[in-house]
Amino acid sequence: MQEKSAGERIREKKVSLDTAKVKAFFDARCQKDLPYLYNYTNYQDNHPALALERDRAEKARIAPLLAASSDALILDIGCGVGRWGDEFAVHLAGNGRYVGVDYSEGLLQLAKEHAKERENCEFYCGSFQDISAALPQKYRGKVFDRILVNGVLMYVNDEDLPLCISNVKDLLSRGGVLYVKESVSYGKRLTLNQMYSEELSHDYSAIYRGIDEYEALWREFFPAQDGWKIIERGEVWENALGNRRETTAYFWLVQRK
Repeated sequence: MQEKSAGERIREKKVSLDTAKVKAFFDARCQKDLPYLYNYTNYQDNHPALALERDRAEKARIAPLLAASSDALILDIGCGVGRWGDEFAVHLAGNGRYVGVDYSEGLLQLAKEHAKERENCEFYCGSFQDISAALPQKYRGKVFDRILVNGVLMYVNDEDLPLCISNVKDLLSRGGVLYVKESVSYGKRLTLNQMYSEELSHDYSAIYRGIDEYEALWREFFPAQDGWKIIERGEVWENALGNRRETTAYFWLVQRK
């Protein structure tokens, strides 16, 4: 167990996370013995079955909205253990592929082991900021029909957000759909900076931006006059599945016309 640190809870003020320490959190997490695969990225160490319930609820709501042809190319940025690969793999055929990218080699190893029998699931190591470089040559210059950015932006500093969002825009096909899901603050921005989590047994850092902050980003980067449209938004699951007082899971589905 990691030695406890003081850490900081910062309201409203914009501060940058130590990205090396954020990555160290995920590297350490992969060494834990957790009851379910999804616990490694959906957390809930004190209530492990809740991670499975949330996964089912999210997929029941979102998967129909992300339905794509059997030969679709799907990119999952920050794929973690590849839990969305479980959803898409059964529907893909022919040249259809689920491509997961994550910067944690430990999480990718778990994902690869879990999906080792699936020829239509691929995993690559790389950062959001340099996502194209993480993809193999066969995907260079190609675009994806569906892109998922699920619980990633909370670990991305403000100065890196424009590059990350621009990368997504370049990789999404015409008519494609982007799914963004984030843990957001109910009110103003809340940043946890190396706060020790009793539940996770480790220092934890994350930026919980307010919904209004993300809406402003989408207006800037996905303007309607350029053919972008938010086709759905809202909280991911009902309150019965939420156990945080200050944050909630919120999503946006953005389509490129």
